[in-house]
Amino acid sequence: MSVRPLAQLIGGVLLATLLGGCALLPAANTDRSTDGLPTPTPIPTAIVPTKPTYQVQRGEIVNELEFSGRISPVLEEDLFFRASGRVRSVFRKRNDMVTKGEVLAELEIDALERELEAAELELERARVRLQQAEQDNTYAIEVAQTNIEIAELKLQALRSEAAPDQTAIAVQEKEIELARLALEQLQAGVDPLLRSDVTRAELAVTKLHAEIAESQIIASFDGQLLSMSLTPGQAVDAYQPVASLADVEHLEVSADLISTQMEDLVEGMPAKIILVSRPGVTLDGAVRQLPYPYGSGGRGNTVEDMDKSTRISIAQSAQDEGFALGDLVRVNVELERKDNVLWVPPQALRIFDGRRFALLQDGDVQRRVDVKVGIETPDRVEIESGLEEGQVVVGQ
Repeated sequence: MSVRPLAQLIGGVLLATLLGGCALLPAANTDRSTDGLPTPTPIPTAIVPTKPTYQVQRGEIVNELEFSGRISPVLEEDLFFRASGRVRSVFRKRNDMVTKGEVLAELEIDALERELEAAELELERARVRLQQAEQDNTYAIEVAQTNIEIAELKLQALRSEAAPDQTAIAVQEKEIELARLALEQLQAGVDPLLRSDVTRAELAVTKLHAEIAESQIIASFDGQLLSMSLTPGQAVDAYQPVASLADVEHLEVSADLISTQMEDLVEGMPAKIILVSRPGVTLDGAVRQLPYPYGSGGRGNTVEDMDKSTRISIAQSAQDEGFALGDLVRVNVELERKDNVLWVPPQALRIFDGRRFALLQDGDVQRRVDVKVGIETPDRVEIESGLEEGQVVVGQ
């Protein structure tokens, strides 16, 4: 078979197939309203969200600052040696209760102790010499006074004779004068060098006591050792804190605040103190001390003066109310309070290009109204001007 008859045959088969498929299609619908297309899904009308509205109210606004703190001792002191050396003895440990003047630890001071013993012996000898000299001088003064009395009696006897010997009288008067000069000399006191020896010996003893005290840690008040990091044989440097002493009978709140918080506070402001673990218990207090330059603290050389924390005093006994050293608390300080003022929630006001305004709903019309605000808190803003009580404001 040639190529041409084959191509004609294939074309005929394809044409018959197409015509048969068309016969199977449904009859055309003469209704022009649907044209045989699927019914489209209607698009819902967009719902415009309704913005909240707020009514201008009159009432109280309290601006408060809340922060965290911990129960701390009012008086706390770092302890250290004032001389470098090696620890000889540690007499107390952490959490021990100690009394003022008690030696808590000391360095190796054997040589100083021997020097002190020798100096105290020399002081004792100097005092004995001075005491003996003073006793001898007292006796000599009594003798001199008696000699004057005897000489005066002799003079009186010479003058009472029937024919007084004027030469003998003159000699006796000189005897009385010499006796008085001797008394005056004795009344001047003992040899000043004896007193100087005592003073020099006392200074030597005082100096050695001071050197020993520099090698000791001595409790400066009654309290509890919050820390004590010393062991015998340990080498320590002068003025390096090695222990901490606190008066645990008198407690307050210590808080580390940022500068923006301290700028709002003033010493003496009242405060409320809430124990985090016991939210139902609230104590009264006041801002006792703010660090420099916000308050009176942080300008001295003592540990308390160098404290950079904010201190809140507690009016009640913290221990009686179940507060313990180290407890976490919440402190609420009232910064400002105003009664009978207009206010709206913060979300009722708007800011654009530095302009503070409200969108006032006046019937069916909305208009912008500039406002002047006063105290601002998280839930209320004081309206000083621009709005009146009862007006409705559209929120954001």
